[in-house]
Amino acid sequence: MRKWQSRSQLSPDDEFMCPPLPGQVPVEPTVTSTGPTAQGAVEASPANRSSTGKPTLCRKRKGIRGFLRRVWKAMRHRFGCCCHCSAVDDVEPFAPPADLDPEPDPDHSAVKPNNESFESLFNIGEMIGSGGFGRVFKGTRKFDGKKVAIKEINKIDNNRYLVIPGHPEPLVTEVALLLLMRQEPRSPYIIQLYEWFEHPEKFTLVMEYPEPCESLLDFIRRNSTLHETTARIIMRQAVLAVQHCIERGVFHNDVHADNFLLMKNKLEVKLIDFGCGQLLSSDGYDSSIYLGLPDSCPPEAYTRPRFHAIPTNVWSLGVLLYEMVNACSPFFGRTDITEGEVIFENSNLSKECRDLILQCLTKDPNKRPTLEQMLQHEWIRNDLLVDWRSSGDSLAL
Repeated sequence: MRKWQSRSQLSPDDEFMCPPLPGQVPVEPTVTSTGPTAQGAVEASPANRSSTGKPTLCRKRKGIRGFLRRVWKAMRHRFGCCCHCSAVDDVEPFAPPADLDPEPDPDHSAVKPNNESFESLFNIGEMIGSGGFGRVFKGTRKFDGKKVAIKEINKIDNNRYLVIPGHPEPLVTEVALLLLMRQEPRSPYIIQLYEWFEHPEKFTLVMEYPEPCESLLDFIRRNSTLHETTARIIMRQAVLAVQHCIERGVFHNDVHADNFLLMKNKLEVKLIDFGCGQLLSSDGYDSSIYLGLPDSCPPEAYTRPRFHAIPTNVWSLGVLLYEMVNACSPFFGRTDITEGEVIFENSNLSKECRDLILQCLTKDPNKRPTLEQMLQHEWIRNDLLVDWRSSGDSLAL
């Protein structure tokens, strides 16, 4: 670090060799020498000489000053100013602060190579769920205390990988599909991925954590048979979530009550767990490798060589609606799914609700409604949506 030095302490030579500070007007030194013109200096022309043929003292000074200016410029160009008399301290290069954006760049493409950067960013709390593909924990982001959900996926031989646009290397399936779901516009009914890391033995996904929430399955179990108004509000969001997946080229393939989170204070749902998902394919999928929950499996996955995304989603949504308004599953086992009839346990269901369920649970996938047709069904579009708080349900929120 250079020391500050008063310009009054400088010698005339030092002062001249220092470049002017910003905003400072340079003052040329007084030159008294009358020595011969140095090489490179401009000789005075006859027009600049006095009538006596001798240059005046003023003209001599101008010539010397011009020479010294040229010398100074040459030295400054080659060496820069390195004199000790500058009144400005050295300044370290500016380093911008780290980006504290709560949601990383949607174009994120790099895999975090180790656990250190994760541990420096997040704290892990209690475990809130586990399954065949991994475990889920509560967590907090260190810099602002934001609550997040942290999912750990073990690296095993059965991990599936997908290649998606913008990512030349294959990504583990859940990461790949959640990245596709981050494309704008995003759906409020689908869980969002904030960040992800790869470690030697596992993947770590950091996702949004809606609070207070519980699984839709737990909500149904706690509240017995839901009023149709409550079921309608939930069902419409579930269909919109699945429809958004299809629009993004994603087949969720595991739509059921336990894969929806419900925000208990406002009846909003979010679709989670894309680990069984696949990229949307018009050719369908091999029935021998159906990955979803058996209770929501469509009959064609048992009886035909291939099944398709949209009819499968519609069947699963029909099972979900049946469970919400009947407090039980419509089918029990493979034979019941392929051959059984739908029997309603709730005798108070409206004709419109029964009709929608029966359409979704049609055995022939070609005769089921599309997702758009479900949204246009008169039961979904019922405008008499009274506030769910006065619907008569004992929600125990």
